[in-house]
This record gives sequence, structure tokens and C-alpha cells, in this order.
Amino acid sequence: MGEMMSIKKEKVRKELVSLCLGELTAILSFWLCFFLLKNRLGDWMSLITILYPLSLLTFILLQGSTYWAILIRRLSKPQFGSGTVPKLYGCFRILDLVLLISGFPFIVWNTQSVQVTILATLIQLFALIEWVNYFLVRLSYSLNPLVLWKRITKGKLEKSRIAKELG
Repeated sequence: MGEMMSIKKEKVRKELVSLCLGELTAILSFWLCFFLLKNRLGDWMSLITILYPLSLLTFILLQGSTYWAILIRRLSKPQFGSGTVPKLYGCFRILDLVLLISGFPFIVWNTQSVQVTILATLIQLFALIEWVNYFLVRLSYSLNPLVLWKRITKGKLEKSRIAKELG
């Protein structure tokens, strides 16, 4: 029985490490793309228009990566962060939402070109999707997008892991 629990715990640990490193890899990839393409943006206003949603997306992804790291630690120390994590992530949920809401007018206000506006809006939408995935409902179930679509249409989305912890 103990060996079975150990195998299950190791499987969970591998999944959590994968999630944690996946978020960090995404952050590095987005910033690499930004630095490769920043000279094509044209002017400072365009650069700032892209930097706002990209920084916000990075902030949200870092929260996710940190949360997965906390869950990894909890595998060996179950009460790790149990008092501070709900408070901290409750604050993040509100702060992120305020930053997300203000991001859309910011993008429109700083519009210099249609291409920059579209790119900034797409990054902002991706940040919004990540926020929903972390703080409201789980959006990742399978590599097949039809699985998510079926869950949405049947109203079978689960609360996200952070949302469950926040209550």
C-alpha cells in the first residue's frame, strides 16, 4: 500500500514539475520573441503598448509557476504555506483583475498602429485566459480542444486548483 502511495506521489510530483517548468518556459519564450521583434515595433509608444500586457502575462504566469512549486513542496510538507497562500493568492486575484481591466483601455489609448493594437490585445486576452484558468475554472483538460469545448457546452468545468484553495 505504501509503495502504491509513493508511486502516485511521484506521478503527481512529475506533473507539478512539468506545470511549473512549462510556465517558466512560456515566460522565457514570450520574452525571447519580444526581444527578437522589438525593433520592428517602430516607436516607444508601440513598445510600451506591448510591454504592458506582456509584463502582466509574465506576472500571472509567475504566480502559476510559484503555485505549482508550492504544491510540489506540499508533497513532503503538507501544511506548507497553508496560512499565507490563500491570503497572497486572494490579493493576486484582485490585483490581476484590476490590471487586466485597465489593460484594455491602456492598449486603445496608446494605439499607434493596427498591428501593435492587435498584438497587444491578443497578449492581453491570453493573460485574461490564464487568469481565468488559475483563479476561476480549470481550462486545461486535454491536448484536444474539443474536450474543453464539450465541457463548456455541458457546463462541466471544474473550479481551478487555486480557486478551490481560496474557497
